[in-house]
Amino acid sequence: MKHHPLAAVGLGLVVLAAAGAIASAASTDGQIHACKAKRGGQLRAVDDGVSCKRTETAVSWDIHGTPGPAGPTGPAGLAGGPGPAGAIGPVGPAGLPGSAGPAGPAGAVGPAGLAGATGPAGPVGPAGAPGPQGPKGDPGGIASLAALKGTPCTMFDGSAGTVSIATTATNQITFACGGGTPPPPPPGTSLVINEVDYDQVGADTGGFVEIKNVGTAAATLDGIALVFVNGGDGTEYDRAALTGTLAPGGYTVVAKDAQNGAPDGLALIDTTTGNLLDALSYEGAITAAVIDGKTYSLVEGTVLAATVADSNTVNGSLIRNPDGKDTNDASADWAFTSTPTQGAANVLTS
Repeated sequence: MKHHPLAAVGLGLVVLAAAGAIASAASTDGQIHACKAKRGGQLRAVDDGVSCKRTETAVSWDIHGTPGPAGPTGPAGLAGGPGPAGAIGPVGPAGLPGSAGPAGPAGAVGPAGLAGATGPAGPVGPAGAPGPQGPKGDPGGIASLAALKGTPCTMFDGSAGTVSIATTATNQITFACGGGTPPPPPPGTSLVINEVDYDQVGADTGGFVEIKNVGTAAATLDGIALVFVNGGDGTEYDRAALTGTLAPGGYTVVAKDAQNGAPDGLALIDTTTGNLLDALSYEGAITAAVIDGKTYSLVEGTVLAATVADSNTVNGSLIRNPDGKDTNDASADWAFTSTPTQGAANVLTS
């Protein structure tokens, strides 16, 4: 008996349609699976993973076809209103620090600080040998302490001197027996100690002593020594030997830090003759300085008042005022200035 091909095909399509629906429902991988008879071509749907018979061939196809081309873009919808603001996010990490800005201009110098308290008094030294009896006083008494100034006295080494009077920063009156007016300098000499910076603000560095030729001819410096004297015992603690020549009106500077005790002093000595060319005793009187075995008074005329002194709170120096002035009276010749001028003419500023 013969089979009608169309009938067979139609039957296959019916079976396939029913099976496809079943396979589509049962498909788990998006494909339809079937077994195709090698003879006649009939299809039967099978579940995933079911093996076909030896007389069949396994076939499969996608449940969904290939997507078609995109349709035309529809009209834009109406713009909606802004949505609600979202929650504030966490704070981010701090950024790296910026570089330092440029330094600002220096501020104005502040006022000088108050003077420190007076230190304790040192131990009392041993009593000296009694001096010779002085002349009989005026029965009527002394009209004032100033009347004692310039009266004769005998110095420690037995040489004649005169009385000088000074008032300290604490208003104490001190008396000293000095050498009076020093002898005139040897012919041709014209050197004076002109400026001294012995105390600086902060650490004591950069001190100096300036020497000036106040004469009208060149001065020989060979054999001249600047001697630094400790007022505690009147002995030398340092010296600078000068050399060469110094033109009239010229300056030479010795870069040394002098002591800032009370008192201390300086002496300009001709080491060949032993003559004292010039001297300065500051912050008190040194009347018996021993230099090269000889004794000298470093006080010229009236001792320089202890209040006229270099300072460690204000930049400055002691100067002859005006520049080069030498009347052989320390209290008249010397002053403190806040404008050091080493190697140049002195300038007095407060």
